Amino acid sequence: SCRHLHLYEQLESYGIPYVFIQGCFDRMEDRPQVLMDDCRGGYMITKYLLDNGHRSIAGIFKADDIQGQNRHRGYVQALQEAGMLYDPDKVIWFHTEDRKVHPREGILRLLAKGISLDAVVCYNDQIAMQIIPALASRGIRVPEDISIVGFDDINMAQFSAPPLTTVSAPAYHMGMYGASILQHLLREHPGPALKIKLPCKLVVRNSCKAIEK
Repeated sequence: SCRHLHLYEQLESYGIPYVFIQGCFDRMEDRPQVLMDDCRGGYMITKYLLDNGHRSIAGIFKADDIQGQNRHRGYVQALQEAGMLYDPDKVIWFHTEDRKVHPREGILRLLAKGISLDAVVCYNDQIAMQIIPALASRGIRVPEDISIVGFDDINMAQFSAPPLTTVSAPAYHMGMYGASILQHLLREHPGPALKIKLPCKLVVRNSCKAIEK
């Protein structure tokens, strides 16, 4: 849900065009937007883990935006394609307001229950970089004990300890298409919402370890 929906309604009432880039709220998915192919990205990063021998893969996803839902959908598709059963107990959902606490506590809670994990697919790089030190505080090493993957390839991802394997968003093209949409909206009367979905790519670094099958 979007707690600030009224702000967008004010923009519309003043005739000020806007476009969502790399994220959108459920209730506003009919607005102009430029997104990466989050479902494909979730599939790619999960398949990478599966191809490297991981079988017990947890997922951490954001519940209150379309990105989180689509990344989760890709995660599920990869598991199903590999013949793996989807286990909801290994999926942690969080919301914007609890993003700094719930993902970390959720993973530690799974491990405290005795659930064995090979890897964790994180909603984004920021969540992944929260999880790594939380695991380290319990003596769990990345990638020696658990592989961790992120999403978005933010600048800090390459400087994480260890550097994160992640999914890269085409930031330049997102900005370019976003500007093009705004130019169109400034020239034209609003029509059907313009939606552009851009491809993503896997960026392999050092936060994953292959497991012998």
